[in-house]
Amino acid sequence: MEITDVTFLAFVWAFIAGLASFLSPCVLPLLPGYLSYVSGVSVDQLGANVRKVAIASLAFVIGFVVFFSLQGAAAGLAGSELGSFLTFFTGNGSEGKRFLEILAGIFLIGFGIFALGIFNPIWLQKERRLRMLGKPAGLLGILVAGMVFSVGIGPCTGPLLGSIYMLAIGTQNPAAGASLLFVYALGMGLPFVLSGFLFAKAIGTFSFVKSHFGAIKIASGSLLILFGILLATGQIEVMTEWMQRWLPAVNV
Repeated sequence: MEITDVTFLAFVWAFIAGLASFLSPCVLPLLPGYLSYVSGVSVDQLGANVRKVAIASLAFVIGFVVFFSLQGAAAGLAGSELGSFLTFFTGNGSEGKRFLEILAGIFLIGFGIFALGIFNPIWLQKERRLRMLGKPAGLLGILVAGMVFSVGIGPCTGPLLGSIYMLAIGTQNPAAGASLLFVYALGMGLPFVLSGFLFAKAIGTFSFVKSHFGAIKIASGSLLILFGILLATGQIEVMTEWMQRWLPAVNV
């Protein structure tokens, strides 16, 4: 499978999942703290040190974009090995690929149900925090902090990030898996960088989003379930064809 074989809809979902992860209670409310940590600027001075905060936030985002992409490549490689095993076991490569799609769809539906709060297993609710001591030294230190962030944020954005991991595994290709996690990281990273540039103006937006976390949770969970159903039933291609008719300028 090549990158071009990944459906446009999968990339759209990866970006939406990244954006929803940024808007989650474990990222958005803590954003001033993140920006203060990576830039070395006190929270009350973030709006007065735009250049320093913006550069630091960009380096931080580059760090987690790179590491998320590497994780996606690893997931794609794992999917490739699993696909080879299924091909050997079934004697049919297309059957193995279809099995992975169904499995990924089931997991996505489960993640969606969890995101909606319908089913709340205790082991998925455990809080895991990755503590970093001291301020990151220079741009390299900020890049490393971004990489650490990509690992530590996983338990908090589990359903959303997990859905992209499952899609990456389903690609059975490291480059395709890396591209999906790259787009996910962009969805999370772009508003992060914009916040660094426009922190003072973004405060009002943060308050609005924080007051609508419930609606965001319902929307993201519902989309997870819908995408999982489409994937498990083999209707992703149908949806992609429909999008091609309405978005003729987009190559999918």
